[in-house]
Amino acid sequence: MRIRWILLLVLVAGFGRGTLAFIEDTGAAELLKTADELAQTTARLRGLDIKTPIPRGVKSRSEISQYLKERVAEDYSQGELEQEGKMLRKLGLIPAAIDYKEFTIRLLTEQVGGFYDPRKKTFFIASWLPAAEQKPFMVHELTHALQDQYFDVGRILKEDRELGNDDRTLAHEALLEGDAMVVMLEYLLEPVQRHFAELPDLAFIMRTQMSAMQTQYDVFKSAPPFLQETLLFPYGYGSSFLQQVWKRNPSWQAINKIYSDLPDSTEQIMHPEKYYGTRDEPKPVHAEAFADKLGAGWKVTYKNVLGEFSLGLLLNLHLPEERARRAAAGWGGDQVLLLENAGGGDAVLVSTIWDTADDAEKFFAAMDEWFRLHYPKAHRTDEAPTGFSLLHNGEYHALRREQSEVRFLIGLPEAEGQKLGGF
Repeated sequence: MRIRWILLLVLVAGFGRGTLAFIEDTGAAELLKTADELAQTTARLRGLDIKTPIPRGVKSRSEISQYLKERVAEDYSQGELEQEGKMLRKLGLIPAAIDYKEFTIRLLTEQVGGFYDPRKKTFFIASWLPAAEQKPFMVHELTHALQDQYFDVGRILKEDRELGNDDRTLAHEALLEGDAMVVMLEYLLEPVQRHFAELPDLAFIMRTQMSAMQTQYDVFKSAPPFLQETLLFPYGYGSSFLQQVWKRNPSWQAINKIYSDLPDSTEQIMHPEKYYGTRDEPKPVHAEAFADKLGAGWKVTYKNVLGEFSLGLLLNLHLPEERARRAAAGWGGDQVLLLENAGGGDAVLVSTIWDTADDAEKFFAAMDEWFRLHYPKAHRTDEAPTGFSLLHNGEYHALRREQSEVRFLIGLPEAEGQKLGGF
Protein backbone atom coordinates (compact mmCIF):
# COMPACT_ATOMS: atom_id res chain seq x y z
CA MET A 1 0.00 0.00 0.00
CA ARG A 2 2.50 2.67 1.00
CA ILE A 3 4.93 1.13 -1.45
CA ARG A 4 2.54 1.63 -4.34
CA TRP A 5 3.45 5.24 -5.17
CA ILE A 6 6.89 4.01 -6.30
CA LEU A 7 5.15 1.55 -8.60
CA LEU A 8 3.12 4.42 -9.99
CA LEU A 9 6.28 6.14 -11.19
CA VAL A 10 6.68 3.50 -13.87
CA LEU A 11 3.30 1.86 -14.42
CA VAL A 12 2.06 4.36 -17.00
CA ALA A 13 4.76 3.18 -19.41
CA GLY A 14 2.69 0.05 -19.92
CA PHE A 15 -0.45 1.73 -21.26
CA GLY A 16 -1.05 1.33 -24.96
CA ARG A 17 2.33 -0.13 -25.77
CA GLY A 18 2.83 -3.20 -27.92
CA THR A 19 5.96 -5.26 -28.35
CA LEU A 20 8.99 -3.28 -27.23
CA ALA A 21 11.42 -2.17 -29.91
CA PHE A 22 14.95 -2.13 -28.50
CA ILE A 23 17.63 0.39 -29.47
CA GLU A 24 21.26 0.92 -28.54
CA ASP A 25 22.26 3.48 -25.91
CA THR A 26 23.93 5.45 -28.69
CA GLY A 27 20.44 6.92 -29.38
CA ALA A 28 20.71 9.04 -26.23
CA ALA A 29 21.23 12.28 -28.16
CA GLU A 30 17.98 11.80 -30.07
CA LEU A 31 16.11 10.95 -26.87
CA LEU A 32 17.39 14.08 -25.12
CA LYS A 33 16.54 16.27 -28.12
CA THR A 34 13.02 14.83 -28.25
CA ALA A 35 12.55 15.45 -24.53
CA ASP A 36 13.60 19.09 -24.93
CA GLU A 37 11.13 19.60 -27.78
CA LEU A 38 8.33 17.93 -25.89
CA ALA A 39 9.02 20.01 -22.78
CA GLN A 40 7.81 23.08 -24.69
CA THR A 41 4.82 21.17 -26.08
CA THR A 42 3.90 19.94 -22.61
CA ALA A 43 4.13 23.44 -21.16
CA ARG A 44 1.82 24.76 -23.87
CA LEU A 45 -0.72 21.97 -23.45
CA ARG A 46 -0.71 22.28 -19.65
CA GLY A 47 -0.79 26.09 -19.62
CA LEU A 48 2.28 26.36 -17.39
CA ASP A 49 5.51 28.04 -18.48
CA ILE A 50 8.73 26.21 -17.68
CA LYS A 51 10.30 28.10 -14.77
CA THR A 52 13.73 26.55 -15.10
CA PRO A 53 15.11 24.03 -17.64
CA ILE A 54 14.14 20.49 -16.68
CA PRO A 55 17.27 18.36 -16.11
CA ARG A 56 17.09 15.09 -18.01
CA GLY A 57 19.20 12.02 -18.47
CA VAL A 58 19.12 8.63 -20.13
CA LYS A 59 19.30 5.41 -18.14
CA SER A 60 19.45 1.75 -19.09
CA ARG A 61 16.88 -0.78 -17.95
CA SER A 62 19.28 -2.17 -15.34
CA GLU A 63 20.08 1.32 -14.00
CA ILE A 64 16.43 2.23 -13.62
CA SER A 65 15.67 -1.13 -12.05
CA GLN A 66 18.51 -0.67 -9.57
CA TYR A 67 17.32 2.85 -8.74
CA LEU A 68 13.83 1.61 -7.94
CA LYS A 69 15.17 -1.16 -5.71
CA GLU A 70 17.27 1.38 -3.84
CA ARG A 71 14.22 3.62 -3.34
CA VAL A 72 12.32 0.74 -1.77
CA ALA A 73 15.28 -0.03 0.52
CA GLU A 74 15.69 3.65 1.50
CA ASP A 75 12.04 4.43 2.16
CA TYR A 76 10.78 1.22 3.78
CA SER A 77 12.33 -0.92 6.45
CA GLN A 78 12.12 -4.68 6.08
CA GLY A 79 9.93 -4.87 9.19
CA GLU A 80 7.52 -2.26 7.87
CA LEU A 81 6.96 -4.13 4.63
CA GLU A 82 6.57 -7.42 6.49
CA GLN A 83 3.88 -5.93 8.72
CA GLU A 84 2.05 -4.39 5.78
CA GLY A 85 2.17 -7.74 4.01
CA LYS A 86 0.82 -9.50 7.11
CA MET A 87 -2.11 -7.10 7.25
CA LEU A 88 -2.96 -7.58 3.57
CA ARG A 89 -2.66 -11.36 3.84
CA LYS A 90 -4.82 -11.47 6.96
CA LEU A 91 -7.58 -9.56 5.16
CA GLY A 92 -7.28 -11.88 2.16
CA LEU A 93 -6.25 -9.05 -0.16
CA ILE A 94 -3.07 -10.87 -1.17
CA PRO A 95 -2.48 -14.65 -1.15
CA ALA A 96 -1.11 -16.24 2.01
CA ALA A 97 1.98 -17.56 0.21
CA ILE A 98 3.04 -14.30 -1.47
CA ASP A 99 6.28 -12.58 -0.47
CA TYR A 100 5.01 -9.00 -0.52
CA LYS A 101 8.34 -7.23 -0.92
CA GLU A 102 9.78 -9.70 -3.42
CA PHE A 103 6.63 -9.68 -5.54
CA THR A 104 6.50 -5.89 -5.52
CA ILE A 105 10.08 -5.68 -6.77
CA ARG A 106 9.27 -8.13 -9.56
CA LEU A 107 6.24 -6.06 -10.51
CA LEU A 108 8.41 -2.95 -10.54
CA THR A 109 11.14 -4.34 -12.73
CA GLU A 110 8.74 -5.96 -15.19
CA GLN A 111 7.12 -2.64 -16.06
CA VAL A 112 10.12 -0.41 -15.59
CA GLY A 113 10.35 2.67 -17.79
CA GLY A 114 11.49 6.28 -17.66
CA PHE A 115 10.33 8.49 -14.81
CA TYR A 116 10.57 11.93 -13.21
CA ASP A 117 12.41 11.92 -9.89
CA PRO A 118 11.13 14.73 -7.61
CA ARG A 119 14.14 14.30 -5.32
CA LYS A 120 16.67 14.98 -8.06
CA LYS A 121 14.29 17.19 -10.06
CA THR A 122 15.34 15.16 -13.09
CA PHE A 123 13.50 13.33 -15.88
CA PHE A 124 15.19 10.01 -16.60
CA ILE A 125 14.49 8.53 -20.04
CA ALA A 126 14.51 4.83 -20.89
CA SER A 127 17.47 4.13 -23.17
CA TRP A 128 16.03 1.00 -24.79
CA LEU A 129 12.92 2.51 -26.39
CA PRO A 130 12.85 4.62 -29.59
CA ALA A 131 12.04 8.30 -29.17
CA ALA A 132 8.89 8.06 -31.31
CA GLU A 133 7.49 5.34 -29.08
CA GLN A 134 8.22 7.28 -25.91
CA LYS A 135 6.67 10.62 -26.87
CA PRO A 136 3.30 10.27 -25.07
CA PHE A 137 5.03 8.90 -21.99
CA MET A 138 7.55 11.76 -22.08
CA VAL A 139 4.67 14.25 -22.07
CA HIS A 140 3.23 12.47 -19.05
CA GLU A 141 6.50 12.60 -17.09
CA LEU A 142 7.30 16.16 -18.15
CA THR A 143 3.91 17.14 -16.73
CA HIS A 144 5.14 15.75 -13.40
CA ALA A 145 8.19 18.00 -13.72
CA LEU A 146 5.93 21.03 -14.25
CA GLN A 147 3.79 19.98 -11.29
CA ASP A 148 6.91 19.91 -9.17
CA GLN A 149 8.03 23.37 -10.30
CA TYR A 150 4.66 24.91 -9.50
CA PHE A 151 3.15 22.76 -6.74
CA ASP A 152 6.15 21.18 -4.96
CA VAL A 153 5.33 17.52 -5.52
CA GLY A 154 8.27 16.47 -3.36
CA ARG A 155 6.68 18.18 -0.37
CA ILE A 156 3.33 16.49 -1.00
CA LEU A 157 4.97 13.05 -1.21
CA LYS A 158 7.10 13.68 1.88
CA GLU A 159 4.12 14.77 3.97
CA ASP A 160 2.10 11.77 2.81
CA ARG A 161 4.97 9.44 3.65
CA GLU A 162 5.08 10.80 7.20
CA LEU A 163 1.32 10.79 7.73
CA GLY A 164 0.74 7.05 7.23
CA ASN A 165 -2.70 7.44 5.64
CA ASP A 166 -2.72 5.44 2.43
CA ASP A 167 -6.22 6.51 1.47
CA ARG A 168 -5.24 10.17 1.54
CA THR A 169 -2.00 9.36 -0.30
CA LEU A 170 -3.93 7.52 -3.02
CA ALA A 171 -6.22 10.53 -3.44
CA HIS A 172 -3.18 12.78 -3.93
CA GLU A 173 -1.66 10.31 -6.38
CA ALA A 174 -4.94 10.41 -8.31
CA LEU A 175 -4.61 14.17 -8.72
CA LEU A 176 -0.94 13.96 -9.78
CA GLU A 177 -1.36 11.02 -12.15
CA GLY A 178 -4.76 12.13 -13.42
CA ASP A 179 -3.29 15.53 -14.29
CA ALA A 180 -0.40 13.93 -16.19
CA MET A 181 -2.73 11.48 -17.93
CA VAL A 182 -5.10 14.16 -19.25
CA VAL A 183 -2.17 16.21 -20.58
CA MET A 184 -0.88 13.10 -22.32
CA LEU A 185 -4.36 12.59 -23.75
CA GLU A 186 -4.41 16.20 -24.94
CA TYR A 187 -1.16 15.51 -26.78
CA LEU A 188 -2.67 12.44 -28.45
CA LEU A 189 -6.01 14.12 -29.20
CA GLU A 190 -4.69 17.42 -30.51
CA PRO A 191 -4.24 16.19 -34.13
CA VAL A 192 -7.93 15.23 -34.28
CA GLN A 193 -9.06 18.37 -32.40
CA ARG A 194 -10.68 16.50 -29.53
CA HIS A 195 -10.52 17.29 -25.80
CA PHE A 196 -10.11 14.88 -22.88
CA ALA A 197 -13.30 16.22 -21.25
CA GLU A 198 -15.28 15.07 -24.30
CA LEU A 199 -14.24 11.43 -23.86
CA PRO A 200 -16.37 8.85 -22.07
CA ASP A 201 -15.65 8.32 -18.39
CA LEU A 202 -11.90 7.76 -18.20
CA ALA A 203 -12.13 5.57 -15.11
CA PHE A 204 -14.02 3.02 -17.20
CA ILE A 205 -11.65 3.39 -20.16
CA MET A 206 -8.56 2.89 -18.00
CA ARG A 207 -9.96 -0.25 -16.42
CA THR A 208 -10.40 -1.76 -19.86
CA GLN A 209 -6.62 -1.48 -20.20
CA MET A 210 -6.20 -4.12 -17.49
CA SER A 211 -6.76 -6.97 -19.97
CA ALA A 212 -4.12 -5.52 -22.31
CA MET A 213 -1.64 -5.26 -19.45
CA GLN A 214 -2.40 -8.81 -18.38
CA THR A 215 -1.57 -9.93 -21.91
CA GLN A 216 1.74 -8.03 -22.01
CA TYR A 217 2.99 -8.52 -18.46
CA ASP A 218 3.12 -11.93 -16.79
CA VAL A 219 3.84 -10.59 -13.29
CA PHE A 220 1.03 -8.04 -13.50
CA LYS A 221 -1.28 -10.80 -14.72
CA SER A 222 -0.41 -12.89 -11.67
CA ALA A 223 -0.84 -9.96 -9.26
CA PRO A 224 -3.81 -10.11 -6.86
CA PRO A 225 -6.78 -8.01 -8.06
CA PHE A 226 -6.23 -5.70 -5.09
CA LEU A 227 -2.77 -4.70 -6.38
CA GLN A 228 -3.93 -4.43 -9.98
CA GLU A 229 -6.89 -2.23 -9.11
CA THR A 230 -4.92 -0.06 -6.69
CA LEU A 231 -2.18 0.56 -9.24
CA LEU A 232 -4.71 1.62 -11.86
CA PHE A 233 -6.81 3.81 -9.54
CA PRO A 234 -4.79 7.06 -9.84
CA TYR A 235 -4.76 6.94 -13.64
CA GLY A 236 -8.42 6.03 -14.16
CA TYR A 237 -10.21 7.70 -11.27
CA GLY A 238 -7.78 10.62 -11.26
CA SER A 239 -8.48 11.33 -14.94
CA SER A 240 -12.21 10.91 -14.41
CA PHE A 241 -12.10 13.32 -11.46
CA LEU A 242 -10.40 15.95 -13.62
CA GLN A 243 -12.95 15.43 -16.38
CA GLN A 244 -15.58 16.51 -13.88
CA VAL A 245 -13.46 19.42 -12.68
CA TRP A 246 -13.08 20.63 -16.27
CA LYS A 247 -16.81 20.35 -16.95
CA ARG A 248 -17.53 22.51 -13.89
CA ASN A 249 -14.93 25.10 -14.84
CA PRO A 250 -13.17 24.50 -18.20
CA SER A 251 -9.74 25.87 -17.37
CA TRP A 252 -6.33 24.75 -16.18
CA GLN A 253 -6.63 27.39 -13.47
CA ALA A 254 -9.42 25.34 -11.88
CA ILE A 255 -7.12 22.32 -11.79
CA ASN A 256 -4.20 24.40 -10.47
CA LYS A 257 -6.40 25.58 -7.62
CA ILE A 258 -6.88 22.00 -6.39
CA TYR A 259 -3.17 21.79 -5.52
CA SER A 260 -3.72 24.35 -2.76
CA ASP A 261 -6.79 22.47 -1.50
CA LEU A 262 -5.95 18.80 -1.99
CA PRO A 263 -8.60 16.06 -1.85
CA ASP A 264 -8.41 14.13 1.39
CA SER A 265 -9.80 10.73 0.43
CA THR A 266 -10.47 8.31 -2.39
CA GLU A 267 -14.14 8.97 -1.63
CA GLN A 268 -13.71 12.56 -2.84
CA ILE A 269 -11.94 11.38 -5.99
CA MET A 270 -14.58 8.75 -6.78
CA HIS A 271 -17.44 11.15 -5.99
CA PRO A 272 -16.33 14.68 -7.03
CA GLU A 273 -19.55 16.08 -5.58
CA LYS A 274 -18.12 15.19 -2.16
CA TYR A 275 -15.11 17.40 -2.88
CA TYR A 276 -17.04 20.37 -4.23
CA GLY A 277 -19.92 22.10 -2.48
CA THR A 278 -20.36 20.82 1.05
CA ARG A 279 -17.07 18.99 1.58
CA ASP A 280 -17.39 15.46 2.91
CA GLU A 281 -14.28 15.37 5.08
CA PRO A 282 -12.99 12.07 6.49
CA LYS A 283 -13.64 11.57 10.18
CA PRO A 284 -10.69 10.49 12.34
CA VAL A 285 -10.96 7.02 13.85
CA HIS A 286 -8.73 5.93 16.74
CA ALA A 287 -8.88 2.21 17.47
CA GLU A 288 -5.57 1.70 19.28
CA ALA A 289 -7.24 1.42 22.68
CA PHE A 290 -8.64 -1.93 21.54
CA ALA A 291 -5.18 -3.49 22.00
CA ASP A 292 -5.43 -2.77 25.74
CA LYS A 293 -8.29 -5.28 26.02
CA LEU A 294 -5.94 -8.03 24.91
CA GLY A 295 -3.40 -7.35 27.63
CA ALA A 296 0.23 -6.25 27.82
CA GLY A 297 1.46 -9.02 25.54
CA TRP A 298 -0.22 -7.45 22.53
CA LYS A 299 0.77 -4.30 20.68
CA VAL A 300 -0.14 -2.36 17.56
CA THR A 301 2.66 -2.87 15.00
CA TYR A 302 1.03 -1.27 11.98
CA LYS A 303 -1.82 1.18 11.42
CA ASN A 304 -3.27 2.86 8.38
CA VAL A 305 -6.47 4.00 6.67
CA LEU A 306 -8.19 1.82 4.06
CA GLY A 307 -10.77 4.28 2.71
CA GLU A 308 -13.81 3.75 0.51
CA PHE A 309 -11.88 2.38 -2.45
CA SER A 310 -9.93 -0.30 -0.55
CA LEU A 311 -12.95 -1.32 1.53
CA GLY A 312 -14.84 -1.77 -1.74
CA LEU A 313 -12.04 -4.02 -3.02
CA LEU A 314 -12.17 -6.01 0.22
CA LEU A 315 -15.91 -6.58 -0.20
CA ASN A 316 -15.41 -7.42 -3.87
CA LEU A 317 -13.37 -10.46 -2.84
CA HIS A 318 -16.69 -12.24 -2.28
CA LEU A 319 -19.48 -9.87 -3.34
CA PRO A 320 -20.40 -8.64 -6.84
CA GLU A 321 -18.61 -5.45 -7.79
CA GLU A 322 -21.70 -3.25 -7.87
CA ARG A 323 -22.87 -4.53 -4.48
CA ALA A 324 -19.41 -3.93 -3.03
CA ARG A 325 -19.30 -0.38 -4.40
CA ARG A 326 -22.73 0.51 -3.00
CA ALA A 327 -21.89 -0.95 0.41
CA ALA A 328 -18.62 1.04 0.63
CA ALA A 329 -20.32 4.31 -0.33
CA GLY A 330 -21.22 6.50 2.62
CA TRP A 331 -17.77 5.89 4.15
CA GLY A 332 -16.93 8.40 6.85
CA GLY A 333 -13.54 7.22 8.11
CA ASP A 334 -11.63 4.18 9.32
CA GLN A 335 -8.47 2.84 10.86
CA VAL A 336 -6.89 -0.57 10.27
CA LEU A 337 -4.55 -2.05 12.88
CA LEU A 338 -2.21 -5.03 12.81
CA LEU A 339 -1.95 -6.48 16.31
CA GLU A 340 0.90 -8.83 17.26
CA ASN A 341 2.15 -10.55 20.38
CA ALA A 342 5.52 -11.96 21.41
CA GLY A 343 4.34 -15.50 20.76
CA GLY A 344 3.86 -14.89 17.06
CA GLY A 345 0.11 -14.38 17.17
CA ASP A 346 -1.44 -11.65 15.06
CA ALA A 347 -4.81 -10.24 14.07
CA VAL A 348 -6.27 -7.34 12.10
CA LEU A 349 -8.84 -4.91 13.45
CA VAL A 350 -10.73 -2.54 11.16
CA SER A 351 -12.82 0.16 12.82
CA THR A 352 -15.06 2.25 10.57
CA ILE A 353 -17.49 5.15 10.86
CA TRP A 354 -20.19 5.97 8.32
CA ASP A 355 -22.03 9.09 7.25
CA THR A 356 -25.38 7.78 8.49
CA ALA A 357 -26.72 4.84 10.44
CA ASP A 358 -28.28 3.59 7.19
CA ASP A 359 -24.86 3.63 5.49
CA ALA A 360 -23.43 1.70 8.43
CA GLU A 361 -26.24 -0.86 8.18
CA LYS A 362 -25.54 -1.41 4.46
CA PHE A 363 -21.85 -1.99 5.13
CA PHE A 364 -22.63 -4.22 8.11
CA ALA A 365 -25.00 -6.37 6.03
CA ALA A 366 -22.39 -6.66 3.27
CA MET A 367 -19.69 -7.68 5.76
CA ASP A 368 -22.07 -10.22 7.30
CA GLU A 369 -22.39 -11.87 3.90
CA TRP A 370 -18.63 -11.49 3.34
CA PHE A 371 -17.89 -13.43 6.54
CA ARG A 372 -20.36 -16.17 5.58
CA LEU A 373 -18.62 -16.62 2.23
CA HIS A 374 -15.07 -16.19 3.54
CA TYR A 375 -15.54 -18.71 6.36
CA PRO A 376 -18.35 -21.00 5.12
CA LYS A 377 -17.70 -23.72 7.72
CA ALA A 378 -17.13 -21.43 10.70
CA HIS A 379 -19.11 -21.80 13.92
CA ARG A 380 -21.02 -18.65 14.94
CA THR A 381 -21.34 -17.61 18.57
CA ASP A 382 -23.07 -14.77 20.48
CA GLU A 383 -25.03 -13.93 17.31
CA ALA A 384 -27.28 -10.87 17.62
CA PRO A 385 -28.70 -8.11 15.38
CA THR A 386 -25.62 -6.03 16.22
CA GLY A 387 -23.04 -8.66 15.32
CA PHE A 388 -21.53 -12.05 15.95
CA SER A 389 -18.31 -13.94 16.54
CA LEU A 390 -16.85 -16.77 14.47
CA LEU A 391 -14.58 -19.65 15.42
CA HIS A 392 -12.67 -21.24 12.58
CA ASN A 393 -9.50 -23.35 12.54
CA GLY A 394 -8.40 -22.09 15.96
CA GLU A 395 -9.01 -18.43 15.13
CA TYR A 396 -11.54 -15.92 16.45
CA HIS A 397 -13.25 -13.45 14.09
CA ALA A 398 -15.96 -10.94 14.88
CA LEU A 399 -18.22 -8.27 13.39
CA ARG A 400 -20.01 -5.58 15.41
CA ARG A 401 -22.15 -2.53 14.69
CA GLU A 402 -23.07 0.35 16.99
CA GLN A 403 -25.21 3.04 15.32
CA SER A 404 -22.94 4.58 12.63
CA GLU A 405 -19.86 2.57 13.59
CA VAL A 406 -18.89 -0.88 12.31
CA ARG A 407 -15.78 -2.79 13.36
CA PHE A 408 -14.50 -6.23 12.52
CA LEU A 409 -11.68 -8.42 13.75
CA ILE A 410 -9.93 -11.11 11.74
CA GLY A 411 -7.57 -13.87 12.82
CA LEU A 412 -7.16 -13.52 16.58
CA PRO A 413 -6.03 -16.77 18.26
CA GLU A 414 -9.18 -18.42 19.62
CA ALA A 415 -7.99 -18.42 23.23
CA GLU A 416 -7.40 -14.67 23.10
CA GLY A 417 -10.93 -14.05 21.85
CA GLN A 418 -12.29 -15.06 25.24
CA LYS A 419 -10.72 -11.91 26.74
CA LEU A 420 -12.86 -9.58 24.67
CA GLY A 421 -16.21 -10.03 26.36
CA GLY A 422 -18.24 -9.80 23.16
CA PHE A 423 -15.77 -7.56 21.28
